[in-house]
This record gives sequence, C-alpha cells and structure tokens, in this order.
Amino acid sequence: MVVGTGLLATIFEAYKTSNKVLIFASGVSNSKETDLLAFEREFKLLKETIAKYPTLKIVYFSTVSIADSSVNDSLYVQHKIALENYIKKTATMYLILRVSNVVGFKGNPNTIMNFLVSAVKHNTPVVIWANAERNIIDVEDVYDIVVSLLNRHVTNTTINVAVRESVSVKLILNAIENYYDKTAEVKYINKGEALPIATFEITSELKDIELKYGIGKEYIYRLLEKYYSK
Repeated sequence: MVVGTGLLATIFEAYKTSNKVLIFASGVSNSKETDLLAFEREFKLLKETIAKYPTLKIVYFSTVSIADSSVNDSLYVQHKIALENYIKKTATMYLILRVSNVVGFKGNPNTIMNFLVSAVKHNTPVVIWANAERNIIDVEDVYDIVVSLLNRHVTNTTINVAVRESVSVKLILNAIENYYDKTAEVKYINKGEALPIATFEITSELKDIELKYGIGKEYIYRLLEKYYSK
C-alpha cells in the first residue's frame, strides 16, 4: 500500500497492491513550513494509517536534517522527530528512512536543486550559505536502496538514505552554472557547516550506484542532464 501522491509516493507505485508493506509518503514536504495545521494533518494521517493497517510494515520517510545542527531546531525537523518516536512506540514493524535531498521529475520547488536551477535559468538573485553542504540523491536511487533493504528484511530500525559524499552548495551552484553556461547573481554569507552522513548500513547499495553514476560533482552533473534539460 502507498499513502501519498508526491515524488516518493509516485516512484513506489509498484507497492500500491502490497499486502505486506505500507509506504507512507504523505505529509509536509517543505522544510521551511511554519503552518502548525499542516504538521497536525500529517500526524493525524499517520496515526489513522497505523491503526487501520497494524499488520503491515510501515516505511516512513524522515529527514537527514535531524543530524544537521544548523537546521534541526526547525519546526519541520522537530515534527519529523516526533513522528519517528510515535512510529517506534506504536508500529509493529517499521523502517524509518532519513532521506537526503531527493531529485526527480516530480518534486516541490523548494528543494535545493529546483531552487538553484530556477535561479540560474531566470537570473534570480540568490543568497548562499558559503559553508553549507547538501546531500543530493536521485529518487530512483532512493527506490533501489529501499527495495534492497526490504528484500533484506531490515526491520524496526532507522537508516540514512543518502549518497556517501555531501557536496558544498557552492559546488552545486557551479555545476548548474556550467551546465546552462550562465552565471548566477549570488551573494555569499558566512553561514552553514559540513554535512557528514553515516551510510554504513547501505554500503553495498551505494557501491553499485557509484560504479554506475560516480560521486560528487559527476553525480550532480548526471542529475542535471537527466532531470533538467536545457
């Protein structure tokens, strides 16, 4: 079963008829959200879903931002922590996946890649945290990793789903500028920090991805060619 209609819900469409796994991919997607009602709606839906399907293994998509001290006091991150804790207390079987910045054909405009691509293409001034890093991952790679975890029967744990190498926002912007052969109107401020993410639980899956698509700037450039045609 799949709950949701967004990017992650769409990529997991094959699980709509599953009688063993429940993909919960519905709720707040904007990390800058401040509307408490939006958070309450997701929490209510999660509670109702777990109560209605108690025998299914729930796969919940959380965020790696929980480990990022520069943003983990936000309403969005605190909301994710609360939902993670609820799932651990109430679900019989679960897999909590802390996902990094997902890129795909369908997605909200607030993601870092969509935001920066739009800024470069439309000459929109942007402010960049000079020291910030982000971890960008293809939604299809998320799918492959999650399917592998399910096939390995990984249960009742929390796992980071991200590529091994976080990259600076400066590097991401530079790759986008090179791709479109345009220069962004950008102002840098002295904020942000490195974003190390532990991915040892998915080492074998990441090795396969890296062999096919590379790492760092090479991986970013492939995503630009795949999802952001000139």
